[in-house]
Amino acid sequence: MKTVNEVSVGSQKDLIYFISGMWCSTCAKNIRESVTQIEGIESADLNYASKLLIVKPSYELPGLDESIQEKIIRIGFGVKKQSDGWIASYRERLQNEANRKIPWVQVSLVWFLAMWSSMLAFAGYIGGELSQGELHALALASSFFGLPAILIGIYPFAKAGVRALWFSRLLTLDFFIFVGGCSAVGVSIFSLISNSSGTYADSGSMIVAILLLTKKIENSIVTSTTSNILYQIRSDSSLVEIFRKGTWAQAEASQVKKNDIVRFSPEDTVAFDGALISDTAPINNHLMSGESDVITLKKGDHIFAGAIAKSRIEMSVLAPQGARKIDAWAESAVIGGGRESRYSRILAKAESALVMVAFLGALTIASVHAFRGNKTEDVIESFFVGILIFCPCLFASILPLASQMAYLALLKSGIMLHRSDALLDLSQISNFYFDKTGTLEAVDSIFMPFKNGKENDVLPYLKSISEKASHAILRGLNISGESNAINDLREFAGLGGVAKADDGALICVGKESFLESQGVDVIEYEDLVGTLVSLNGEIVGEIVSKSAYDTMARRFLERLLTLVPDSRIEILSGDPKAGAGKALTQIDPRISFLGNLSPSEKAESIRANAVFVGDGLNDTLALSRARVSFRLGHRISGFAPVDFELRSPNLDLILSAIKYSKKFRRVLVQTGCAAAVYNVAALVLASLGVFSPLGAVLSMLGSFSLMLLSTFRLNVVEGVKI
Repeated sequence: MKTVNEVSVGSQKDLIYFISGMWCSTCAKNIRESVTQIEGIESADLNYASKLLIVKPSYELPGLDESIQEKIIRIGFGVKKQSDGWIASYRERLQNEANRKIPWVQVSLVWFLAMWSSMLAFAGYIGGELSQGELHALALASSFFGLPAILIGIYPFAKAGVRALWFSRLLTLDFFIFVGGCSAVGVSIFSLISNSSGTYADSGSMIVAILLLTKKIENSIVTSTTSNILYQIRSDSSLVEIFRKGTWAQAEASQVKKNDIVRFSPEDTVAFDGALISDTAPINNHLMSGESDVITLKKGDHIFAGAIAKSRIEMSVLAPQGARKIDAWAESAVIGGGRESRYSRILAKAESALVMVAFLGALTIASVHAFRGNKTEDVIESFFVGILIFCPCLFASILPLASQMAYLALLKSGIMLHRSDALLDLSQISNFYFDKTGTLEAVDSIFMPFKNGKENDVLPYLKSISEKASHAILRGLNISGESNAINDLREFAGLGGVAKADDGALICVGKESFLESQGVDVIEYEDLVGTLVSLNGEIVGEIVSKSAYDTMARRFLERLLTLVPDSRIEILSGDPKAGAGKALTQIDPRISFLGNLSPSEKAESIRANAVFVGDGLNDTLALSRARVSFRLGHRISGFAPVDFELRSPNLDLILSAIKYSKKFRRVLVQTGCAAAVYNVAALVLASLGVFSPLGAVLSMLGSFSLMLLSTFRLNVVEGVKI
């Protein structure tokens, strides 16, 4: 039986390593290309977010593992081969790596120095009747601030760019930035020594400051991703009840060992694999198997982490954290989740091409000036002017900025984005796969929040209300997490209910007219299908019954088929009941259904270029197999292979994401075309000697402003009306 971290490749097995010390995507590219050059390696894939290097050997070669580790260490990174059960310590190791980043102190210092340099230089540009000595003094003062800013700012780029060129023969934008910064420093020092007032300390430092900030933004996005790299089973807390020394006590879940006896309360999510000690145990197992019905286990039956207890149960632990079935799924999913967008390779090639063209452009400008017989210092200066105005790295800096804009815009709409290039893939995909139970069909009543910043505040109160209420909709509401005590709950038949918490919070649940009678300001809500919920007089969401949710899901499928006319939809479910998907396949002939599938069978059913949407732990492998993945709901939080998280179980958010993905792709293409037109025009004008130092600075700022305004369009996520 093969282990989850050794996947067969012919007669060989994948080698898996954790890489430490990376601070940017250039580092990952450098390692990947260097390892690929080793004899006996078929391919190497390194995902910067997961920090895992997956190496596929092409044939058996003695000492291959040692060669790989020596190569990585020689480049300057840490490496550790992953052994069986590595998932148990993976989270802690990953969190430590998340701290490797560009410090804000460095970014702030560069910006502070660059701003002073620019202000002093601008005084010289508009100085009017200033003497040559005064202009030289201003240039010296500007350089005093600007040159240190350049040197401090280009250091991380120099380290990554030179290392990539030396070890992997990769010409990257980091190296271009390093050369540009050195050119600015060299030309400025030469000019100042010659008693000239021409200095590029101001413009060079501002470019470096902008690029350093965008690199910081890129790093922040990846840090956000790594903080959600593994899922967590949501329970009331990380503490569990354990029987030790003849009494029940609380202990950290991570401290529970094999053969320990633990106890879970109703609606708790079981945190370990084990054998049931209680005589019987009704559980909801839909997160693991896709079955929506409650099943009853008997004493001695196996119970797996991810099951939801429906009564108080006691069990003997057979597999603690790190050795559970879901941990094996997690290992396979994290390994498989290192995929890149098909556009990533295109962008990587475009980066190398841009750098090459930029160098050739700057050399062309310098050659034109040399051919005209200009002085040596003028030829050197023209080379830097070429680098300054013909600057592909400005466009490259727009990419992480656009990603951050997309992240924030989608977050405001209730969509958490973990991989920005997934938007490029999503815009072109027409194959959609869905889980059924918990995704297209509700298990219980569902709370659907309205995004106003307070939707999560009401959840602890609703959990407590659901435990005390008599109404079927409230009683069937299944909410994870902690509860806030309710000391007064009054229910009004056919209208709603009012609850008062120990901390004074007032929660109202009911129809619009009932909330208005309780003094709640109710506004018109489109597509309202459930029962409104208010917290301290403000509407925060609605409770949707199972039947209402199922109706919404069917309407969603119809709207998806309209939005993507050539789409094909397949529903993959673990539900073994005959005819389980009949109601969904009757919607349209383009919808098909496969049931009674195991988690691995789900994953094997997915085509390479497809979207998968799921909510349960049994969807883990399928989510990692799909090109683009959506996780629905908040019971399972965070997961590396998941590209989009919908914290609210609102399927229509998927439609918004699809529409936004097309906008994201369109804006990037338009911005790239605008940058190309600008660079061609700038190259021609620079060759003619049109640009002065001030003109070059203004040209750079103009091009950056143009691209910035273009990407600002990404701040808006449009709703979908069909």
